[in-house]
Amino acid sequence: MESGDVIKLTEPDVLQYTNFRVYLRDYYEYKKKTQPSFSLRFFADKAGLSSHAHLKLTIDGKRNITKSTVTKLIHGLGLINQRAAYFENLVFFNQAETDEEKKAYYEQLVKSSPRSKLHKMDKAQFRIFREWHHSVILEMVGLRGFKAIPDLVSKKLHGMVTPAQVQESLDLLLELGLLVKTANGYRQRDPMITTDDEVQDMMVKLYHQQMLRISANMLNELPSPDRDFSALTFSIKREDFPNLKKHIQLMRKELLDFSAKAGEGDDVVQVNIQLFPLTRGV
Repeated sequence: MESGDVIKLTEPDVLQYTNFRVYLRDYYEYKKKTQPSFSLRFFADKAGLSSHAHLKLTIDGKRNITKSTVTKLIHGLGLINQRAAYFENLVFFNQAETDEEKKAYYEQLVKSSPRSKLHKMDKAQFRIFREWHHSVILEMVGLRGFKAIPDLVSKKLHGMVTPAQVQESLDLLLELGLLVKTANGYRQRDPMITTDDEVQDMMVKLYHQQMLRISANMLNELPSPDRDFSALTFSIKREDFPNLKKHIQLMRKELLDFSAKAGEGDDVVQVNIQLFPLTRGV
């Protein structure tokens, strides 16, 4: 960059954020760079807040905010219409304590603006995790001799998915770019699905809740030679819990060594591993 060049700063757009605290921090830093006299106290006064300290604690993630404070911040930020609605829903999405609340606010976020980051993520990520069979069908495409015939795929999935759902899933995976149409059917383009940090926890919970329900059904439906269900209950030192988690994570990676190459697999399997304390420390 030549001497004298000017870097033009762009004001942060709330629609591109999945965490309202990060947005507030970036907004404040932008204002500080473009208006040196700008301060948290000035920002708080502009929003009609009684204390700039409360605003600092909110940005740092040490305090939540109420509906009244959200309304004041919207005024202080100068947000209107869809951006105001998006910010409000984003606050309550980030602060939600239950999965049901989080899902409700997530859906409101997606609806509030078609230009938001979360709206763009919805198709590529949320739906895949929300409906378990998409990831399974995506993996089935790589099986030896796979034929994209909805009736056959439905039967292979023990009838848990209808032929119509199979076809809809194939169309969705194709639309999302996770599958590619070939002369003989389909092939995987990129079977890896990633999630944004702010919605990852909710999506992973949705996925595991579905798989746990399926596991319970398979315990009764599959004969013993076709399944392996086992459990361990033992005591450990609390300080060893993080190391136990790491050991399980390493084991999970080692299990992937059994993964067949595209076109060589015969079946898709699900391995569920759960670790949680049955007792609660004081």
